[in-house]
Amino acid sequence: MSFQVVSNDNELLLKISGWTAALTMRKEIKIPYTMIEEIRVGSYKFPWKTAVKRTGITTSGHKAGIFMIEGKKYFLAYHSANEIVMLRLKEHEFDYVVFESGNNEQLVNDILKRCPSINIEKT
Repeated sequence: MSFQVVSNDNELLLKISGWTAALTMRKEIKIPYTMIEEIRVGSYKFPWKTAVKRTGITTSGHKAGIFMIEGKKYFLAYHSANEIVMLRLKEHEFDYVVFESGNNEQLVNDILKRCPSINIEKT
């Protein structure tokens, strides 16, 4: 999975390449900081029974793609469900974006510097 998170002044830029880009038919996702309502860091349990895959791949150790889960639109890109960052968004194409970052703590600190009112939850 080729996935990179870039923290700019006004937005997060998720750069997607390789199979993830081919399967999701997109090379980037822009997320303005003003659209982030909440950040969760830690683990994520994929809801096998309620998730409907739109595009992407799901294996026991790899999730990448666009999913509908309980009426909400998710973008997933991770190998380890125990080391994720989950963003709950408002007024964005996606309701949630769940991904792995090379350094979750640094990424969260970068986001909070630019938008300190965002709620953070550790799971």
